[in-house]
Amino acid sequence: MPKQRKIKHYSFGYMSRRRRRGRILKVIAFLAGLAVLIFLGYCAAMAVVNLSNREQSGQEESSVAASLPEEESAVSQTPESSEEPEPSGGQTASADIRAVMLPEAALSDPQALEDFLEGLDPASCNTVAVELKDAAGYLSYASEVQLAAASGAIPAGAITLEELEALASAIEDAGFTPAAYIYALQDDIASHASYGTSYLYEDQAGVTWLDQAADNGGRSWLNPYMEAAVEYLGDLSAEIAGAGFDEIFAAGIQYPDTRYPAQMGYGPNASSMTLTEALQNVLDTMNSRAAVSGAEVIPVFEGSCYLGENDSLYNGSPDTLQTEKAAPILESGRETEILAAIQLPEDQLIPVVTSEEQISALEAAGVRQYLLLGE
Repeated sequence: MPKQRKIKHYSFGYMSRRRRRGRILKVIAFLAGLAVLIFLGYCAAMAVVNLSNREQSGQEESSVAASLPEEESAVSQTPESSEEPEPSGGQTASADIRAVMLPEAALSDPQALEDFLEGLDPASCNTVAVELKDAAGYLSYASEVQLAAASGAIPAGAITLEELEALASAIEDAGFTPAAYIYALQDDIASHASYGTSYLYEDQAGVTWLDQAADNGGRSWLNPYMEAAVEYLGDLSAEIAGAGFDEIFAAGIQYPDTRYPAQMGYGPNASSMTLTEALQNVLDTMNSRAAVSGAEVIPVFEGSCYLGENDSLYNGSPDTLQTEKAAPILESGRETEILAAIQLPEDQLIPVVTSEEQISALEAAGVRQYLLLGE
Protein backbone atom coordinates (compact mmCIF):
# COMPACT_ATOMS: atom_id res chain seq x y z
CA MET A 1 0.00 0.00 0.00
CA PRO A 2 1.52 3.14 -1.00
CA LYS A 3 2.48 5.53 1.83
CA GLN A 4 -0.12 8.21 2.38
CA ARG A 5 1.05 11.72 1.78
CA LYS A 6 0.36 14.24 4.47
CA ILE A 7 -1.40 17.19 3.06
CA LYS A 8 -0.49 20.40 4.83
CA HIS A 9 -3.30 22.88 4.89
CA TYR A 10 -1.63 26.27 4.57
CA SER A 11 -3.68 29.21 5.47
CA PHE A 12 -1.36 31.66 3.80
CA GLY A 13 -3.87 33.04 1.39
CA TYR A 14 -6.53 33.84 3.99
CA MET A 15 -4.21 34.85 6.82
CA SER A 16 -2.06 37.09 4.64
CA ARG A 17 -5.07 39.11 3.54
CA ARG A 18 -6.07 39.75 7.14
CA ARG A 19 -2.55 40.66 8.14
CA ARG A 20 -2.13 42.95 5.15
CA ARG A 21 -5.39 44.68 5.96
CA GLY A 22 -4.36 45.12 9.59
CA ARG A 23 -1.00 46.52 8.59
CA ILE A 24 -2.63 48.91 6.16
CA LEU A 25 -5.01 50.13 8.85
CA LYS A 26 -2.11 50.60 11.25
CA VAL A 27 -0.25 52.62 8.64
CA ILE A 28 -3.31 54.77 7.96
CA ALA A 29 -3.86 55.35 11.66
CA PHE A 30 -0.21 56.26 12.11
CA LEU A 31 -0.31 58.71 9.21
CA ALA A 32 -3.56 60.27 10.46
CA GLY A 33 -2.11 60.71 13.93
CA LEU A 34 1.02 62.20 12.47
CA ALA A 35 -1.07 64.65 10.40
CA VAL A 36 -3.00 65.73 13.51
CA LEU A 37 0.24 66.32 15.41
CA ILE A 38 1.68 68.35 12.54
CA PHE A 39 -1.55 70.44 12.34
CA LEU A 40 -1.56 71.13 16.09
CA GLY A 41 2.06 72.06 15.97
CA TYR A 42 1.41 74.46 13.11
CA CYS A 43 -1.50 76.13 14.95
CA ALA A 44 0.60 76.54 18.08
CA ALA A 45 3.43 78.05 16.09
CA MET A 46 1.10 80.54 14.35
CA ALA A 47 -0.43 81.57 17.68
CA VAL A 48 3.01 82.31 19.05
CA VAL A 49 3.89 84.33 15.93
CA ASN A 50 0.64 86.35 16.07
CA LEU A 51 1.11 87.08 19.75
CA SER A 52 4.64 88.23 19.10
CA ASN A 53 3.49 90.47 16.23
CA ARG A 54 0.74 91.95 18.38
CA GLU A 55 3.10 92.79 21.19
CA GLN A 56 5.58 94.31 18.76
CA SER A 57 2.81 96.37 17.06
CA GLY A 58 1.53 97.59 20.44
CA GLN A 59 5.02 98.65 21.45
CA GLU A 60 5.46 100.53 18.16
CA GLU A 61 2.11 102.35 18.56
CA SER A 62 2.95 103.24 22.15
CA SER A 63 6.30 104.59 21.14
CA VAL A 64 4.77 106.63 18.31
CA ALA A 65 2.06 108.02 20.61
CA ALA A 66 4.66 108.83 23.24
CA SER A 67 6.76 110.69 20.68
CA LEU A 68 3.82 112.90 19.59
CA PRO A 69 2.89 116.08 21.45
CA GLU A 70 -0.08 115.60 23.80
CA GLU A 71 -2.47 117.55 21.54
CA GLU A 72 -1.64 115.52 18.40
CA SER A 73 -1.99 112.27 20.29
CA ALA A 74 -5.45 113.26 21.48
CA VAL A 75 -6.49 114.28 17.97
CA SER A 76 -5.34 110.98 16.51
CA GLN A 77 -7.69 109.12 18.86
CA THR A 78 -10.69 111.24 17.90
CA PRO A 79 -13.10 109.81 15.29
CA GLU A 80 -12.65 111.35 11.87
CA SER A 81 -16.08 112.93 11.83
CA SER A 82 -17.81 114.23 14.93
CA GLU A 83 -20.16 116.60 13.15
CA GLU A 84 -23.82 116.43 14.14
CA PRO A 85 -26.61 116.99 11.61
CA GLU A 86 -28.01 120.48 11.73
CA PRO A 87 -31.63 120.75 12.86
CA SER A 88 -34.25 121.35 10.19
CA GLY A 89 -35.68 124.78 9.72
CA GLY A 90 -34.33 128.20 8.94
CA GLN A 91 -32.19 128.56 12.08
CA THR A 92 -29.90 126.48 14.26
CA ALA A 93 -31.01 125.04 17.58
CA SER A 94 -29.02 127.65 19.54
CA ALA A 95 -30.16 130.72 17.53
CA ASP A 96 -32.28 133.37 19.21
CA ILE A 97 -35.89 133.65 18.10
CA ARG A 98 -36.72 137.07 16.70
CA ALA A 99 -40.17 136.68 15.22
CA VAL A 100 -42.73 138.80 13.42
CA MET A 101 -46.32 137.98 12.54
CA LEU A 102 -47.40 137.29 8.99
CA PRO A 103 -50.17 139.69 7.88
CA GLU A 104 -53.50 137.93 7.47
CA ALA A 105 -53.72 138.98 3.83
CA ALA A 106 -50.49 137.13 3.00
CA LEU A 107 -51.87 133.84 4.29
CA SER A 108 -53.79 133.07 1.08
CA ASP A 109 -52.17 135.51 -1.36
CA PRO A 110 -48.86 134.21 -2.79
CA GLN A 111 -47.84 137.63 -4.11
CA ALA A 112 -48.53 139.32 -0.78
CA LEU A 113 -46.54 136.58 0.94
CA GLU A 114 -43.59 137.05 -1.43
CA ASP A 115 -43.64 140.82 -0.98
CA PHE A 116 -43.75 140.50 2.79
CA LEU A 117 -40.87 138.04 2.98
CA GLU A 118 -38.73 140.11 0.62
CA GLY A 119 -39.31 143.18 2.79
CA LEU A 120 -38.03 141.55 5.99
CA ASP A 121 -34.59 142.39 7.35
CA PRO A 122 -32.79 139.11 8.23
CA ALA A 123 -30.56 141.06 10.63
CA SER A 124 -33.51 141.84 12.90
CA CYS A 125 -35.84 138.92 12.18
CA ASN A 126 -35.30 135.21 11.64
CA THR A 127 -38.77 133.75 12.31
CA VAL A 128 -42.19 134.33 10.77
CA ALA A 129 -45.24 133.42 12.87
CA VAL A 130 -48.63 132.66 11.34
CA GLU A 131 -51.88 132.80 13.32
CA LEU A 132 -53.58 129.45 12.68
CA LYS A 133 -56.23 129.47 15.43
CA ASP A 134 -57.78 132.71 16.64
CA ALA A 135 -59.20 133.72 20.02
CA ALA A 136 -62.68 132.65 19.00
CA GLY A 137 -61.52 129.16 18.05
CA TYR A 138 -61.63 129.42 14.26
CA LEU A 139 -58.81 127.80 12.27
CA SER A 140 -57.05 129.43 9.32
CA TYR A 141 -56.68 126.14 7.50
CA ALA A 142 -58.80 123.08 6.70
CA SER A 143 -57.76 120.79 9.52
CA GLU A 144 -58.27 117.05 9.21
CA VAL A 145 -58.91 116.73 12.96
CA GLN A 146 -62.45 115.40 13.29
CA LEU A 147 -63.67 117.82 15.97
CA ALA A 148 -62.52 120.81 13.92
CA ALA A 149 -64.94 119.98 11.13
CA ALA A 150 -67.70 118.73 13.44
CA SER A 151 -67.71 121.94 15.49
CA GLY A 152 -67.59 124.31 12.52
CA ALA A 153 -64.10 125.59 13.36
CA ILE A 154 -63.09 125.68 9.67
CA PRO A 155 -64.43 128.82 7.95
CA ALA A 156 -65.19 128.95 4.24
CA GLY A 157 -62.05 130.90 3.35
CA ALA A 158 -59.61 128.57 5.09
CA ILE A 159 -56.60 127.40 3.08
CA THR A 160 -56.11 123.68 2.52
CA LEU A 161 -53.66 121.61 4.50
CA GLU A 162 -51.50 121.28 1.37
CA GLU A 163 -51.46 125.07 1.03
CA LEU A 164 -50.46 125.34 4.68
CA GLU A 165 -47.50 123.04 4.05
CA ALA A 166 -46.56 125.12 1.00
CA LEU A 167 -46.75 128.27 3.13
CA ALA A 168 -44.32 126.82 5.68
CA SER A 169 -41.98 125.78 2.86
CA ALA A 170 -42.09 129.25 1.30
CA ILE A 171 -41.14 130.86 4.62
CA GLU A 172 -38.28 128.42 5.07
CA ASP A 173 -37.08 128.82 1.47
CA ALA A 174 -36.88 132.56 2.09
CA GLY A 175 -34.43 131.89 4.94
CA PHE A 176 -36.79 132.17 7.92
CA THR A 177 -38.15 129.70 10.46
CA PRO A 178 -41.90 128.99 10.15
CA ALA A 179 -43.79 129.39 13.43
CA ALA A 180 -47.46 129.16 14.33
CA TYR A 181 -49.53 131.22 16.77
CA ILE A 182 -52.65 129.63 18.22
CA TYR A 183 -55.10 130.13 21.06
CA ALA A 184 -55.46 126.92 23.06
CA LEU A 185 -58.17 126.66 25.73
CA GLN A 186 -59.63 130.02 24.73
CA ASP A 187 -62.06 128.55 22.22
CA ASP A 188 -65.77 129.30 21.84
CA ILE A 189 -66.23 126.99 18.84
CA ALA A 190 -65.00 123.49 19.76
CA SER A 191 -66.01 123.86 23.41
CA HIS A 192 -69.48 122.54 24.10
CA ALA A 193 -71.05 120.09 26.50
CA SER A 194 -72.26 117.98 23.58
CA TYR A 195 -68.63 117.44 22.50
CA GLY A 196 -67.49 116.68 26.03
CA THR A 197 -64.97 119.53 25.88
CA SER A 198 -66.41 122.48 27.87
CA TYR A 199 -66.94 123.56 31.45
CA LEU A 200 -70.35 122.58 32.79
CA TYR A 201 -72.75 125.07 34.33
CA GLU A 202 -72.85 124.14 38.03
CA ASP A 203 -71.53 120.73 36.93
CA GLN A 204 -74.81 119.85 35.25
CA ALA A 205 -74.29 117.26 32.53
CA GLY A 206 -75.10 118.62 29.08
CA VAL A 207 -75.20 122.29 30.13
CA THR A 208 -72.36 124.44 28.78
CA TRP A 209 -70.93 127.12 31.08
CA LEU A 210 -70.26 130.61 29.66
CA ASP A 211 -67.79 133.15 31.04
CA GLN A 212 -70.48 135.86 30.91
CA ALA A 213 -74.17 136.02 30.34
CA ALA A 214 -75.12 134.92 26.83
CA ASP A 215 -76.76 138.28 26.05
CA ASN A 216 -73.57 140.00 27.17
CA GLY A 217 -71.28 138.15 24.76
CA GLY A 218 -70.60 135.19 27.02
CA ARG A 219 -68.28 132.51 25.59
CA SER A 220 -67.52 128.92 26.37
CA TRP A 221 -63.97 127.62 26.89
CA LEU A 222 -62.20 124.33 26.42
CA ASN A 223 -61.97 122.62 29.81
CA PRO A 224 -58.47 121.25 30.69
CA TYR A 225 -60.11 118.54 32.79
CA MET A 226 -61.95 117.12 29.78
CA GLU A 227 -59.94 114.50 27.90
CA ALA A 228 -61.60 115.34 24.58
CA ALA A 229 -60.50 118.97 24.90
CA VAL A 230 -56.89 118.05 25.65
CA GLU A 231 -56.87 115.51 22.82
CA TYR A 232 -58.18 118.14 20.39
CA LEU A 233 -55.35 120.53 21.20
CA GLY A 234 -52.83 117.71 20.99
CA ASP A 235 -54.12 116.66 17.57
CA LEU A 236 -53.91 120.23 16.27
CA SER A 237 -50.36 120.61 17.60
CA ALA A 238 -49.30 117.41 15.85
CA GLU A 239 -50.95 118.50 12.60
CA ILE A 240 -49.40 121.98 12.61
CA ALA A 241 -45.95 120.61 13.45
CA GLY A 242 -46.33 118.01 10.73
CA ALA A 243 -47.10 120.77 8.23
CA GLY A 244 -43.61 122.19 8.77
CA PHE A 245 -43.89 124.70 11.63
CA ASP A 246 -40.94 124.45 14.02
CA GLU A 247 -42.36 126.62 16.81
CA ILE A 248 -45.94 126.83 18.07
CA PHE A 249 -46.72 129.84 20.25
CA ALA A 250 -49.74 128.82 22.33
CA ALA A 251 -51.74 131.56 24.04
CA GLY A 252 -54.71 130.88 26.27
CA ILE A 253 -53.34 127.95 28.30
CA GLN A 254 -55.19 129.41 31.26
CA TYR A 255 -58.51 129.55 33.07
CA PRO A 256 -61.23 132.01 31.99
CA ASP A 257 -61.29 135.55 33.30
CA THR A 258 -64.86 135.51 34.57
CA ARG A 259 -67.24 137.01 37.06
CA TYR A 260 -68.90 133.63 37.54
CA PRO A 261 -66.24 131.20 38.79
CA ALA A 262 -68.59 129.57 41.29
CA GLN A 263 -70.80 128.23 38.49
CA MET A 264 -67.83 126.94 36.47
CA GLY A 265 -68.00 123.15 36.77
CA TYR A 266 -64.88 121.13 35.93
CA GLY A 267 -66.78 117.91 35.28
CA PRO A 268 -66.30 114.31 36.45
CA ASN A 269 -62.48 114.49 36.38
CA ALA A 270 -62.22 117.47 38.74
CA SER A 271 -60.61 115.46 41.54
CA SER A 272 -58.02 113.80 39.30
CA MET A 273 -55.66 116.81 39.15
CA THR A 274 -55.02 120.14 40.80
CA LEU A 275 -55.71 123.32 38.85
CA THR A 276 -52.00 123.72 38.08
CA GLU A 277 -51.61 120.07 37.09
CA ALA A 278 -54.52 120.32 34.65
CA LEU A 279 -52.90 123.23 32.79
CA GLN A 280 -49.54 121.46 32.88
CA ASN A 281 -51.16 118.39 31.32
CA VAL A 282 -52.45 120.50 28.42
CA LEU A 283 -49.02 122.01 27.79
CA ASP A 284 -47.22 118.67 28.10
CA THR A 285 -49.68 116.94 25.76
CA MET A 286 -49.35 119.62 23.10
CA ASN A 287 -45.56 119.57 23.42
CA SER A 288 -45.24 115.79 23.19
CA ARG A 289 -47.47 115.64 20.11
CA ALA A 290 -45.58 118.46 18.37
CA ALA A 291 -42.21 116.95 19.29
CA VAL A 292 -42.91 113.95 17.05
CA SER A 293 -42.25 116.26 14.09
CA GLY A 294 -39.40 118.08 15.82
CA ALA A 295 -41.42 121.14 16.88
CA GLU A 296 -41.87 122.73 20.30
CA VAL A 297 -44.79 124.50 21.97
CA ILE A 298 -43.99 127.81 23.66
CA PRO A 299 -46.73 129.00 26.06
CA VAL A 300 -47.76 132.64 25.84
CA PHE A 301 -48.57 134.03 29.30
CA GLU A 302 -50.16 137.27 30.48
CA GLY A 303 -47.22 139.30 31.76
CA SER A 304 -49.16 141.06 34.50
CA CYS A 305 -49.88 137.70 36.15
CA TYR A 306 -46.19 137.41 37.04
CA LEU A 307 -46.80 140.45 39.25
CA GLY A 308 -49.64 138.79 41.14
CA GLU A 309 -52.38 140.51 39.16
CA ASN A 310 -55.38 138.37 38.20
CA ASP A 311 -53.51 135.24 39.28
CA SER A 312 -56.67 133.13 38.98
CA LEU A 313 -55.84 132.69 35.29
CA TYR A 314 -52.98 130.31 36.18
CA ASN A 315 -53.90 129.51 39.78
CA GLY A 316 -50.88 131.61 40.74
CA SER A 317 -47.91 132.91 38.80
CA PRO A 318 -47.26 131.44 35.35
CA ASP A 319 -43.90 130.42 36.83
CA THR A 320 -45.70 127.51 38.51
CA LEU A 321 -45.95 125.80 35.11
CA GLN A 322 -42.90 123.86 33.98
CA THR A 323 -41.67 124.88 30.54
CA GLU A 324 -38.36 125.19 28.70
CA LYS A 325 -39.35 128.52 27.13
CA ALA A 326 -42.04 131.08 27.80
CA ALA A 327 -43.45 134.05 25.91
CA PRO A 328 -44.73 136.64 28.41
CA ILE A 329 -46.91 139.41 26.99
CA LEU A 330 -45.30 142.69 27.98
CA GLU A 331 -47.40 145.79 28.45
CA SER A 332 -45.77 148.90 27.09
CA GLY A 333 -43.97 150.79 29.85
CA ARG A 334 -43.92 147.78 32.21
CA GLU A 335 -41.32 145.66 30.42
CA THR A 336 -38.60 145.98 33.06
CA GLU A 337 -41.01 145.39 35.93
CA ILE A 338 -42.48 142.22 34.43
CA LEU A 339 -39.17 140.78 33.28
CA ALA A 340 -37.69 141.24 36.77
CA ALA A 341 -40.50 139.14 38.26
CA ILE A 342 -40.03 136.14 35.96
CA GLN A 343 -38.00 133.21 37.29
CA LEU A 344 -36.97 131.71 33.95
CA PRO A 345 -33.50 132.73 32.72
CA GLU A 346 -33.41 135.54 30.17
CA ASP A 347 -32.26 133.25 27.35
CA GLN A 348 -35.44 131.17 27.78
CA LEU A 349 -37.78 134.12 27.37
CA ILE A 350 -39.36 135.23 24.09
CA PRO A 351 -41.42 138.23 25.17
CA VAL A 352 -44.45 139.20 23.12
CA VAL A 353 -44.46 142.90 22.23
CA THR A 354 -46.68 145.08 20.10
CA SER A 355 -44.22 147.74 18.91
CA GLU A 356 -40.63 148.03 17.79
CA GLU A 357 -40.02 150.60 20.54
CA GLN A 358 -40.44 147.85 23.12
CA ILE A 359 -37.58 145.88 21.57
CA SER A 360 -35.13 148.53 22.81
CA ALA A 361 -36.39 147.97 26.36
CA LEU A 362 -35.79 144.24 25.95
CA GLU A 363 -32.23 144.79 24.78
CA ALA A 364 -31.58 147.05 27.76
CA ALA A 365 -32.75 144.24 30.03
CA GLY A 366 -30.45 141.72 28.31
CA VAL A 367 -33.26 139.91 26.48
CA ARG A 368 -32.40 139.26 22.83
CA GLN A 369 -35.51 137.34 21.74
CA TYR A 370 -39.02 138.55 20.97
CA LEU A 371 -42.25 138.03 19.08
CA LEU A 372 -43.51 141.23 17.51
CA LEU A 373 -47.28 141.05 17.08
CA GLY A 374 -47.56 144.47 15.47
CA GLU A 375 -49.53 147.52 16.33
